[in-house]
Amino acid sequence: MNPELDDDFWEDLLILLDEGKVIPVIGSGVVSMGQDESPFYPWLARRLAEKLGIPLDSLGDRADLNTVATIHLLSRGDGNALYTRIARILRDECPMPGKALLDLASVSAFNLFLTTTFDPLLQRALDFTRYGGEPFTNVYAFSPKSQLMDLPSSRHELEGSTVFHLLGQVSSVPDYVVWEEDMLEFMFALYDNLDMMERLSRVLKDHGLLFLGLNFSDWLVRFFLRVSKQEPLSTPKVHRAYLAESPEAFPSNSLVMFFGAVSRDIQVMKQDPAQFCSELARRWQARHPEQSSVPRLPLPVVEDEIPKGAIFISYAREDEASVVQLVRGLRDAGCILWYDRERLKAGDNWRNQLEDAVKKRCGIFLSVISQTTQSTRESYYHLERNWAAQRAERIAHDEEFYIPVVIDDTSKMASREPRVFHSIQATRLVGGEVTSHFSNRVYELQQKYLSNME
Repeated sequence: MNPELDDDFWEDLLILLDEGKVIPVIGSGVVSMGQDESPFYPWLARRLAEKLGIPLDSLGDRADLNTVATIHLLSRGDGNALYTRIARILRDECPMPGKALLDLASVSAFNLFLTTTFDPLLQRALDFTRYGGEPFTNVYAFSPKSQLMDLPSSRHELEGSTVFHLLGQVSSVPDYVVWEEDMLEFMFALYDNLDMMERLSRVLKDHGLLFLGLNFSDWLVRFFLRVSKQEPLSTPKVHRAYLAESPEAFPSNSLVMFFGAVSRDIQVMKQDPAQFCSELARRWQARHPEQSSVPRLPLPVVEDEIPKGAIFISYAREDEASVVQLVRGLRDAGCILWYDRERLKAGDNWRNQLEDAVKKRCGIFLSVISQTTQSTRESYYHLERNWAAQRAERIAHDEEFYIPVVIDDTSKMASREPRVFHSIQATRLVGGEVTSHFSNRVYELQQKYLSNME
């Protein structure tokens, strides 16, 4: 253990985590795979070389993607093949995440992860650790070639776990960083466009950043820090930047070490980043044993498209444990249910399908009300409920369509619900525990709706 990282350091860092003031920034140095903790990106570079017909011995000691890309392009290879081959490798052979990412995923204080990598392993680690392997992690990516994508809300209003790829996300098109030219284009585009991504910009300004295993060169680390701070590195800043890098990453005469020495706002920690993640997870779990011992329950499997006449369940991700109980109780009573497992993934087609599910296909709209839904100003479940209000205007006044259910002790039972629903009495089912009276009532309502469809 680095002697500079004493108990006082860890206690200070854990307090900042408790207060939600630190955001992790993941680099390739903490991305490993499988139980043997093999480094992921050297493996990917070798697989890419094999796919491109490049002899592995030509890579020498530098089995990295930039070397493979350089050899391929110097031999007049197709540049687009770099991206299509990587996409195919990760589609067909993507390994399980290693311990470092699983350790980070176990730190429940982190709900937003920024990453400089393009792979899906961080997302898989979060899904595995927090959601029982179900794909509930929300993923976004910056792209200089397409419409800018900001965070959907402020950091404190994000639902569940969110990963934001700062340098692109793997796809079959050249829209993520594989080699040095990509890096230059992305870094300058990020610098030029950050002021238009208001919520991401605010996250970078208002939080301390914990950089883990960036594996960048000295100048690139400085440039990335400058982009993140959005002001000169020597300018005093309220929130500190932490860099956990292997001892050989920065020699004592590097400018990163210089700024770490002259600025109290930049702390360079010469420690293997995977070991840092392990120690952070150990100390966090010791501090919060109740959070590390309770698994996050995955929701039951649902169909991709809502069946005609199904009950649409609108809920906040934070309430998923109660929603599990609610879904199971209603299904046991014979009800046909549907909820959107991919709510926060982008795309016009997704939004159109979801709007169609609420406005045309569902027979009953069940609104799960909680302290979360009543305290959040902006979220997708409010959009769903506004769609339901539009649908309700076309439904006869004596037909039940909207059913509000309160799952905790919130007293503001309808303050955030659409005004048209305020007169409807909510049912309180604490923890989502369904009573026989409620399940029988909902089942009868659905059967009535289905019989009218025939």
